[in-house]
Amino acid sequence: MSRYDTSIDPAARFTRELRDNRIWLLAFGILLVLLGGTAVLFPVLASYATNLTVGFILAASGAVDLARSARMRTRKGLLLSVLNGALTLIIGVLLILFPLPGVLTLALIVSAFFLIGGVLRILLALQLRPFDHWGWLLASGILAMLLGLLILLQWPTQATWVIGVLVGIDLLFAGFTSVVLALSVR
Repeated sequence: MSRYDTSIDPAARFTRELRDNRIWLLAFGILLVLLGGTAVLFPVLASYATNLTVGFILAASGAVDLARSARMRTRKGLLLSVLNGALTLIIGVLLILFPLPGVLTLALIVSAFFLIGGVLRILLALQLRPFDHWGWLLASGILAMLLGLLILLQWPTQATWVIGVLVGIDLLFAGFTSVVLALSVR
C-alpha cells in the first residue's frame, strides 16, 4: 500500500501531503521570502550573482562531462560528448569572465523562464482549483508571466538590475505562497 491512499479524492490526498510536509513547506517559504527580499534590496548584485552561479554550474558541468568523456572506453559518441562538454565549459567560463554580456543574455533566459513557469503555475492552479487558496498559485503564475514580459520590454537597457529585482519579486511571491499553503493546512 502506498503512503497515501489513492482511493480518496485528489484534493484530499494533496491536502494530506501538504499537511505531512507543512514544516518543510513553511521553512522553504520563509527562505524564499528572505532570498527574495535580499535580491530586491541589492538588484545589481543579485543579477551578477545569478550570472556567476549559472556560469560556475555550467563550467563545472562541462568539466565533469569532459572528464567522463576522457574515460570512455568506446569511441562511439566520443566526439559529440567531448564537443558537448567543451561547449558547456566554454559558455560557463565566458559567463564568469564577461559578466555584463552574461547578464544581458540571462535577462532573455530569465524572461523565458518566467513566461513558461507562469504558464505552468497557471495550469497547476487550474488543476488544484477545488483546493483552498488555489488562487494564490494562479496569481503567482500571472505575476511570473508579467515579470517575463517586463524583462523583455526593458531589455537591454535595464538588464543589469532588472533580473535581480524581478527574480526577487518572484521569490517573494513564491515564498509567500508556500507560507500561506503551509499555514492553511494546520
